[in-house]
Amino acid sequence: MKNIGKTPLLRAVNIEKALGVKKIYLKLEGNNPTGSKADRIANVILKAVKARGKEALVINGDKNLLKSLKHCSTIENIMLFVPKEKKESWKEKLLESSQLVDMSGVKAKDKEELLISLAARTNAFLVTPADYIQFSIIANETIAQEIYQRYPGDIDNYFYNNDSIETLQAYQNIFLKAHLENSSKIPEIIGADENETVTLNNQYVSVEKDLLDEASNLLQKQEHLKVKYKDVVAFAGFLKQHKLGRILEGRHIIVLDQARSRVKIREIKDYSEIDKEKLLSYVNNYLGDYRDSKEEALEAIEMAMKDGYVLVASKEEKIDGVCIVVDLKIKRFIPRYHLAYIGINKDSKGRGIGTELIKEAVNLTNGNISLHVDLDNKSAKKLYKKMGFVHVYDRMIYKK
Repeated sequence: MKNIGKTPLLRAVNIEKALGVKKIYLKLEGNNPTGSKADRIANVILKAVKARGKEALVINGDKNLLKSLKHCSTIENIMLFVPKEKKESWKEKLLESSQLVDMSGVKAKDKEELLISLAARTNAFLVTPADYIQFSIIANETIAQEIYQRYPGDIDNYFYNNDSIETLQAYQNIFLKAHLENSSKIPEIIGADENETVTLNNQYVSVEKDLLDEASNLLQKQEHLKVKYKDVVAFAGFLKQHKLGRILEGRHIIVLDQARSRVKIREIKDYSEIDKEKLLSYVNNYLGDYRDSKEEALEAIEMAMKDGYVLVASKEEKIDGVCIVVDLKIKRFIPRYHLAYIGINKDSKGRGIGTELIKEAVNLTNGNISLHVDLDNKSAKKLYKKMGFVHVYDRMIYKK
């Protein structure tokens, strides 16, 4: 599923100023389709189902994972079966009755056999605890891989929510691999936890309620993020280390499992929503040095409004990004849709706005889309490559 992963890596410039610390980066996993890191695990599981030639999946999990699996299995046309115990009424609100396997009257010794039999009858992949551990490691590795793709080089501190030993193992795998391949520094990996019995050492830090409150306040008011209270544990761990004087100069990465940017993407259907001149001003101003003539930009907007897509990204009602997608009406020779313009307010760059606009453009066009990029626009090239675009050929223009 193309929309899973590639989540924003936000430089928290406002928090940097508030704390007097430079180079703080927040990985926003809430920008996944169902709003959590669990989408990455669900994606790996569904790939395993398809690789095994199965038509269904039998698995148990927490609320976030099952929410993600429901979403992904629907897209992939895979049947989902989830065991439900007597005290798990919450699953009835999350899943369809046809997806639930009632285990309330089944003896403990017979439960495994029941699920094995169900998997055999439905051509399903029954995910064991050992399978899940492997899939979880693979999914978590993609987070660290994306961070290196965005900012290759040394990472000094890496904070995460201490949810499992597999998460730590995944990060260790990627950092060690980078170290062996290009001598990158192995960061100090710190798992934050609300459990007060966890002692402060090189790998774990316990956080208290006052730190969680402070972390939540900073993320929401300084960086305008949508966060759930328990999701701020990793950032609270960073704050604790900072207060103890353990955060020195360097690059600090904090993975937030469910935090997301407040960016809203909407499609503009006609000029009654935003008038033509206003759209033109967004395109010209946000493209900066890479803008075209007024006539060229206006023609693209007109074509997109008629047959393509005009997308705007807003944060707190202020439009901070615009994307113009033109329908070329070509079926096979080249991609049908062309991403003519994408521009971001310079004051909001690095906050995932470009990523969200491109995701929506790819969604609307079903990936049948191409773009042109200036040869010297290195930051744009890096973003497009991260989002799945590849360099296929050079565009050459005849000039007299």
